[in-house]
Amino acid sequence: MVIAMKKLDVTGDICPVPVLKTKKALEELNEGEELEVVGDYKPALENIKRFAENNGYTVVLAEETESRFRIVIKK
Repeated sequence: MVIAMKKLDVTGDICPVPVLKTKKALEELNEGEELEVVGDYKPALENIKRFAENNGYTVVLAEETESRFRIVIKK
């Protein structure tokens, strides 16, 4: 079974915008689908991760490089 993955790029956005965009994108997903969020404002990674975990979503992957982050969340 192929899991559909939606992508969301929040590059250039600072909090709370990345979390708000992530929340909206997750609401549009069907159960079992995944959302990949990428961006460059590193504090957003922890905020998005915390939001996802506190709202019953599964964080499949959370990683960062020197200048970017990537998080995959399953609904």
